[in-house]
Amino acid sequence: MAETYLNSAIDIMQENSIKTESINWKNLRDNANKNLKGKRTIEEVYPIIESTLKELGDNHSFFLPKSTDSIKAESEGTIPQIEAKIFNKQIAYLKIPAFNNGGNLASRFASKIQNKIKAMDKPEIKGWIVDLSENYGGNMWPMYLGLAPLIGEGISGYFFDWEQNSAEWSFKNNAVYNKEDIKLEIENSYVLNKTPTKIAILTGQMTASSGEAIVIAFNGLSSTKSFGEKTLGLSTGNTVYELSDGARLILTTTIMADRLKNLYGGQIKPDVLTTNPKGKAIEWLMEK
Repeated sequence: MAETYLNSAIDIMQENSIKTESINWKNLRDNANKNLKGKRTIEEVYPIIESTLKELGDNHSFFLPKSTDSIKAESEGTIPQIEAKIFNKQIAYLKIPAFNNGGNLASRFASKIQNKIKAMDKPEIKGWIVDLSENYGGNMWPMYLGLAPLIGEGISGYFFDWEQNSAEWSFKNNAVYNKEDIKLEIENSYVLNKTPTKIAILTGQMTASSGEAIVIAFNGLSSTKSFGEKTLGLSTGNTVYELSDGARLILTTTIMADRLKNLYGGQIKPDVLTTNPKGKAIEWLMEK
């Protein structure tokens, strides 16, 4: 039972990992199976799977043992605060926190972001700041849908797998899509009174994973410029695979690319490297 469980997990890694072409799978499998000696239960295999995932070297894959805690957390989840303010009566500022829930909470989070945008969308607003400097990731789709009024319709980025198959992320008709799959939708997505001429994106060392996906979604727009520090470097996409006992393998299967198909996969460097991103962004936005 333990051997079958371990090898089925390694099969999933070999078939889908973004690192699959650079791994010696025979060695990896042999080493993992050597550690099985004396192990009989599935729970005893968990640490072997965790160490095998680390050996892939993608820095983003992880393992979730079977537990009721994550289900409980999701049902009791709350929507984090979204900081929104107006600077100099002309600059709208939004700080988007990390968010890791799905379902109804995801829709509510997306709506909450859009409601903040709607409240600040006034004729005197010259530019926008989207602060992702402390956004360490989670579920990208509610963030993407929430910010869709600023990002705009159409394709905003791509996921590429190890075989170079791509799946685009896009926004249209009140919904965000991964290829043809609707990932999240809300009724009557907000439309700005006028298309922004300038949007500043703030990044930091904590900006990671889905936070980096949102940075990428803004990249390639003529109106945007990014300020801050290099991101953490997890601009890759994960897929969840459920194992036979309900434990989950969260495996890095794709690399993110922007709307122009520029590949990332590591740290994202902002246009302006600075330890004062908000100040520099305001300066740029206030320029005539």
